[in-house]
Amino acid sequence: MKNEWGDVRLGIDAYDLRGKKALVIGAGAPAGRAIALALGEAGADVTISSTSNDGDEIMRAKKVQQELTKLGRQSATVATDVTLGTGVQVMVRQVAKEMGRIDILVNAPNLFLGKAADATTDIEWNRVLQVNLSGTFHACRAVGKEMLKQDGVGRIINVASALGERGLAHAAAYCAAQAGILNLTRALAQEWGPAGITVNAIAQGWMEHSPAIGNPDPAANQTVRFVPMKRAGAADELGPLAVYLASDSCGYISGQVMFVDGGLTTHL
Repeated sequence: MKNEWGDVRLGIDAYDLRGKKALVIGAGAPAGRAIALALGEAGADVTISSTSNDGDEIMRAKKVQQELTKLGRQSATVATDVTLGTGVQVMVRQVAKEMGRIDILVNAPNLFLGKAADATTDIEWNRVLQVNLSGTFHACRAVGKEMLKQDGVGRIINVASALGERGLAHAAAYCAAQAGILNLTRALAQEWGPAGITVNAIAQGWMEHSPAIGNPDPAANQTVRFVPMKRAGAADELGPLAVYLASDSCGYISGQVMFVDGGLTTHL
């Protein structure tokens, strides 16, 4: 279909990501893994990055790479400390050179801290903001530069938490970092929109992989009890939305926060 704005892809072909090059940061965690595999299943070649130099996280990322390879996709794993802006820029330039370009960026760091505000140390506060918020910014900045050097078209997806929209006691640092990610998403959507780069966020609610979720049975879990759908979400439920946001059908959606939360934020 063609209109005054240019070509628009419709139908199932619009979700075909074959030929697209994606970078998923934080794929060693459940959300990042599910999205990386969904992008791979849709046809994208995916480079996997850790959020730290932790050996266990890197090994989990390598396992995701192996799963992508089994799907027939080109894939590689890189280790990155997302808190170091210069290191992230070097990693992104390397990935862009090896893949030829970066069409899709997914940021999925998720360092949680459940602690009363008056007991939270400066080190803990800074670490949570550095990994979640600064790490997301560092990656967006580095990949944004590459996308602007390309043809200006790109898709950036920041994976955040519904707690960025609604606060929670004993999680002040985490809530503040997540709120920052949501507004960073909105700001970058305005800044890079004229170049054709979309920037959106997926905000998770209470998921099966959420820290301290406990017993997922709503009868035994006060947290899940307040979810209208009466269950925690599964990581795989994030993948289809990420594919949509990464696709050619999503060129006019930007600056949006899309909640995958079973209706949680309608209740809070």
